[in-house]
Amino acid sequence: MADPDLSVTAPQRSSVGWRAALQQLYRGRLVRNILTTISGSAGAQAINLALIPVIMRIYGPDAFGVVGTFQSLSIILIPWCALTYPMAIVLPLRDGEARGLIRLSLLVAAVICGASALLLYGFGARFAASLGIDILIPYLMLLPIVMFSSAVLEITQQWLYRTQAFSLTARAATLHALLYNATRSLAGLVQSSAPVLVVTSALYYVIHSALLLIGIRLRGTAQLSAGARQVPEAPKKLRQLAADYRDFPLYRAPQVLINALSVHMPTLVLASAFGAVPAGFFALCLQVLAMPSNFIGKAVGSVYYPRITQTIHAREPVTGLLVRGVAGMALAGLVPFITLAIAGPWLFGLAFGAQWQPAGEYARWLALSEFAGFIGGPCLVAVPALSLQKRFLVVEVISTSLRILAVFAGAFVFKDALAVVMAFAAANVAINLSMIIIVLFEGQRWYRRLESNASALSSAT
Repeated sequence: MADPDLSVTAPQRSSVGWRAALQQLYRGRLVRNILTTISGSAGAQAINLALIPVIMRIYGPDAFGVVGTFQSLSIILIPWCALTYPMAIVLPLRDGEARGLIRLSLLVAAVICGASALLLYGFGARFAASLGIDILIPYLMLLPIVMFSSAVLEITQQWLYRTQAFSLTARAATLHALLYNATRSLAGLVQSSAPVLVVTSALYYVIHSALLLIGIRLRGTAQLSAGARQVPEAPKKLRQLAADYRDFPLYRAPQVLINALSVHMPTLVLASAFGAVPAGFFALCLQVLAMPSNFIGKAVGSVYYPRITQTIHAREPVTGLLVRGVAGMALAGLVPFITLAIAGPWLFGLAFGAQWQPAGEYARWLALSEFAGFIGGPCLVAVPALSLQKRFLVVEVISTSLRILAVFAGAFVFKDALAVVMAFAAANVAINLSMIIIVLFEGQRWYRRLESNASALSSAT
């Protein structure tokens, strides 16, 4: 039998071996980056798990309903504050262009947050009253502070993801969880009221962004991103950068805004239709169920986003990478989410006290929808890298319409708070599974189109 390797020369075999070794090394670095980021999330979530039961017993469902409504409105407004330009910082090949995007993002955030402050000062009370969320009127002027600090946090995080400073983000995540939860706990021991909880919760993004900026200052993180082209370049004007990355404000920002509206709208509807207590139950469920996503999902996403971007720059297939990511997320999230779906009421009563046991009923249904979103994390971060913002804006409009119909059916047809949660969860499962299928299909389609263009070019030459 002929030796199948006889046709391959020694230099070729050496080249193949070196290439395989480098690929294996790169995969190892990817895994190390994920583990480093997860380690920071693990410390942060351990602190959250330890202190959230304390905070729940200090404040109670009514106060938590007020802060949950405030946070939901904040998250709905946050996508507008920098028009999602910070998400583009990872994409440029040159670091100079990425720094230009930082300046652009800060300028846009300052202008929009300043305008928001003026509007809220003049019309905020009337706006809140028209929505039936009068409980937020005393806190409306905190919203511009939350919005701007969230923009600073997103800008800082995206630069650190670009420079692959995952150890810094991991340490900051742990320290932030300690300082933020300790602030809320200690303030509650002095006075356990809704205003105290809202004011301390408004410091969430301020504390986190301050820790990252201090870490950058101490570390001197001016290093250039891995793989970036470091050649003399004429800096682009902010107007040119805004035009070059206009897909983000035109398509990505509305998409994120619509998604935030559809996810956090139930808290506002529950507060308006049923009062602060059901809104507090729902807000607690969102916070608890977000822990696995923050623990693993966000960590994997922060590493996958630059990895997918680099793969696309290298014109390599991405579908396999995404499928492995979805499968890994499914294995990682199966046990915690299924446990909540089975034993939610008992677990909530045990962890937070008997007054929070009804929230466990909400958690049983929301666990299913959160699991569907959790496994789709790698596909979600691939949307901007695959230039699918425009298409996914349409998807988000359809998804939001489905969520709104579900929530309003529960609130105004069945007139029951639990029915709102059940309908919302069912809509989320369908939406998230559809998103995974669409991204995998588009990733495969992108590579086939790339191969087809390469073949056509080869035939022409």
